[in-house]
Amino acid sequence: MSRTLARLILLLAALTLAPAIPGAQSTRPMKSGLTAYRPQHGAGYFPFRRTRVPEALEEDAQRGPGIRVNGAGESDPAGEDDLIELEVERVLARSSFVLERGGAELSVWRTRTKTPGSELAFTGNRSAVLDFGAADVVTLWVERTGSAGGDQALLLRALEPDRVVDRLLFHAFQGLVVALGGEDQVPGLPLDPNHGTYVVATELYELGYDVLMRDEDQVGADGSGAVYTEIVNAIQQRGVSELAVFGYSHGGGSTHDLAERLDLFRGSIGSFTLEFTSYVDGVQNDSDVDLDRELRRPPASAFHANHYQRGTFADFFLDGGPVPLSEPPPSGLDAETTAWGAGTTHFLVDDFGEVRDFIQAGLAARLAR
Repeated sequence: MSRTLARLILLLAALTLAPAIPGAQSTRPMKSGLTAYRPQHGAGYFPFRRTRVPEALEEDAQRGPGIRVNGAGESDPAGEDDLIELEVERVLARSSFVLERGGAELSVWRTRTKTPGSELAFTGNRSAVLDFGAADVVTLWVERTGSAGGDQALLLRALEPDRVVDRLLFHAFQGLVVALGGEDQVPGLPLDPNHGTYVVATELYELGYDVLMRDEDQVGADGSGAVYTEIVNAIQQRGVSELAVFGYSHGGGSTHDLAERLDLFRGSIGSFTLEFTSYVDGVQNDSDVDLDRELRRPPASAFHANHYQRGTFADFFLDGGPVPLSEPPPSGLDAETTAWGAGTTHFLVDDFGEVRDFIQAGLAARLAR
């Protein structure tokens, strides 16, 4: 090895191992600092996986961290689930850290259920110094109160040296997605790839929408039931103003029944719009053995997508059918008239990528997050 090369190697090693100069900007990649997760459901994340908001989207006003407004009268039958999980990482070993919030609408708790005494104290909009204990990461929970309008920032600030390490931008959900599977399709993990409705719902959740993935049996023949109650609660207590509802088979029939009841009781519910609905081989759902095709358009739907096939002996003659004023116009799409859907059955039509993509694209173009 030449003397010149040896000196170069020693110089590079010294630069790599040298202690950081206080106040200097490090060339090493900064750790994330703040990590937010998609919304909880009940006591955890089921039927979705725990999903972090991608680093690149943390300040995106649409696809970044969404949060439900936790209204004073808000109901959580399965337990408090409106708080967003937040991981705070000690990114500089010798520094102290505080959180800074954009306004008092954001509160931060040490427990997901808001145990008394676990709320972080803020002076103005700056917290006390965070206590990491012996760990490098602490888990906190973010709550949003007030109205649904406006975004709220949450910053992680290092005090020595004084600088903002990371920033999140929380948007309050204004839209709500309801996905209803077919008869005997129950949301679960791992996700069944043959439950096309739930595949779409999961993709929308990961893209930042607030999504209810539900068994169609939770919607009664008159539209009442647990799902209707959840929607009314979201409108009245969480500031939700836009809805999307879609379903497969009996879930299509329940989509109609739910939309009909929401429209019937609109005056007592509050202000909302039904921005998007969809049937995939919709079958009426007056009972578990109802075989009648769902050919009625959901009342007050601003955009209705419809995909169906023609039933045969192979699928017990189960099928949907044309629905007036549906997309693709004029009454939806018979999948069997396409190259990709030729010869399909009731049990397969919801699984085509072409069908799922049409639903997802149509919903995303019309529903606010």
